[in-house]
Amino acid sequence: MKLYRYILPAVALVCLSACSITRNSTYAPDSTRLELTMDDLEYLGESELSVSYRTYIGFISVIDYINGEPYDGVEHKYVRFGMQKGNDLKLYGRLKRASYKLLEDFPDAEYYVVVRQTKSKTNLFLGGDVTVTAKVKAYRLK
Repeated sequence: MKLYRYILPAVALVCLSACSITRNSTYAPDSTRLELTMDDLEYLGESELSVSYRTYIGFISVIDYINGEPYDGVEHKYVRFGMQKGNDLKLYGRLKRASYKLLEDFPDAEYYVVVRQTKSKTNLFLGGDVTVTAKVKAYRLK
């Protein structure tokens, strides 16, 4: 009698949980592709981004210049390229602070390509002077 009291509710729960399974299917393709060639793009020009900063004890940093202009830390300019993660420019960390220059130089550009990034560091006692530069080309769809 005790056995039926435990087995019957267990079987009922299994049957009820099996009835609640639903399947959803989508009829959209797995991926979509848009193939562009260089003939579809119009070259607008290239711009150079640069950031100069000092480091102390390896983890304290002070930015001195952004794009050749002295940086005082009062005015911050940020630009976000691409709305999805991983869709932005692949720039070194502090060069993202200098990327506003791309929109100032080429406001109607739709596509940017990072051509080259360089990082030069002068080691000092317990610190260093670092200059990071990048060359970026700007394109627009025809």
